[in-house]
Amino acid sequence: MNLKDLLTEHEYAAQRGVCVRTVERERALRSGPPYIKMGRKVFYRPAAIEAWLLSQEQGPPLKKSA
Repeated sequence: MNLKDLLTEHEYAAQRGVCVRTVERERALRSGPPYIKMGRKVFYRPAAIEAWLLSQEQGPPLKKSA
């Protein structure tokens, strides 16, 4: 892993199409992907984002049997 490979919180928010505040809130609630904090800066590994997204995947709704 290289520092160039990491996404800033602004880049991550832009990729998701949400504001940085949403990303900050998710981080505070521990509901977002794992992150790396260096000083005041927050970074995300693309692989960690992908794993988190897959963990959020839901199956189709169950059909009620008649």
